[in-house]
Amino acid sequence: MSELLERAANTPISLPGRRANTQAGTTNTGISHERIALYDNIKGVLMLLVVFGHVAHPVHNSNPVLSACFDVIYLFHMPLFVFVSGMFAKGAYRDGKLNVNRIISFLVLGFAFQLALAYVNGARFTLARICAFTSAPWYLLAMAYWYALIPLLCVLKARKGIALSVVISLLSGFVDFSDGFLAIGRAAAFLPYFALGYYLDLRSVPAVRHTRAAYAAVFVAGLIVLARLCNANAYGWFFPLVYGDNPYQAGPVIGVLQRACTFCIAVICSLACLRLTPSRTNMLTTLGRRTLQVYILHRLIRAWLTFHTPLYTFPFMDDPVAETLVALALSFAIAACCTISVFERPPSRLLKIQWIGQRQGARRSGASG
Repeated sequence: MSELLERAANTPISLPGRRANTQAGTTNTGISHERIALYDNIKGVLMLLVVFGHVAHPVHNSNPVLSACFDVIYLFHMPLFVFVSGMFAKGAYRDGKLNVNRIISFLVLGFAFQLALAYVNGARFTLARICAFTSAPWYLLAMAYWYALIPLLCVLKARKGIALSVVISLLSGFVDFSDGFLAIGRAAAFLPYFALGYYLDLRSVPAVRHTRAAYAAVFVAGLIVLARLCNANAYGWFFPLVYGDNPYQAGPVIGVLQRACTFCIAVICSLACLRLTPSRTNMLTTLGRRTLQVYILHRLIRAWLTFHTPLYTFPFMDDPVAETLVALALSFAIAACCTISVFERPPSRLLKIQWIGQRQGARRSGASG
């Protein structure tokens, strides 16, 4: 949920090693500013799914409707978000210079978010607790790690880079990262999606939406969803693997095959989501341009609702239909409130801080990245 994503609609985009053309309303990738609404809409859809997933989390196990929605969302929404993050990370490494200041900003913001969430949760401020990134702040630390790997990805090129990222993800399943230490396990597990987004030619996204593969993905994704609706335990094997925290539980061979299967499911559902997302400017566009602030604020709000209000213990929350409607309404309301422009300034300014001195060329790269 980097600031790169927040500014995607206004920032010229270029592939690694190329310079953007800011004239005539297009970039050197051939993408007009009109098309960029599609990317913001995708981020808007994903942000709504993130908010809904977190709002439903405290009660989804006792509500069959929310449980089904929760399971379907978690099949693909974070892999697709990581993929989109990689798409807009190209400007972080230009002319042999890495935007180190952005990496430091991600780390600072990640730990600040972690401390704020621990405070709202009423958790003790111990070193072990602060280093346990088992909740939303993990993404910001992972972004720092992924950005730091961009020079290596750039050198390896697409085939070797994606192959290496897949190997790292598969091997991470042999290590127990269940304590969430510095989000290392999650960063490793999701690395292939970031690498794939980084290598992708942005011109291909609008075109892919109209291919036979995209329509086929919608059909297959429908079958995947149907399987979950018919059997509540259809993806019981999936969720211990979804974030990469837990080691393989079914043995090394089966574990690797299961992790590979999660890749396939995520890609299919993500492609279906890309196909179904509207490409014209709408309310999702605004949400998609402000995902960073929404990502941080909504999680703090949900923590406050959980630990400081009786919301989830009200009698009407025992009714599956009422509980589902409340979760939906609350998700939309929280997302809308968090998009207020005044909330954009603090995290945005933090990501622009020059923590260490860099040459002027690097500063220009950071400004456009």
